[in-house]
Amino acid sequence: MDDKKVQKIKAQEWVVMFDGQIKRSEKEIDANEHHFEVNSQKNE
Repeated sequence: MDDKKVQKIKAQEWVVMFDGQIKRSEKEIDANEHHFEVNSQKNE
């Protein structure tokens, strides 16, 4: 288990409003958990 490296994905979200305002958010998520969630959604 120690051999497994924790990989992080930097996710960015950009929202452009109709009035021209831009909202930006950024977070780091665990790559393994994200891939597990994506794969489980495909199987549904």
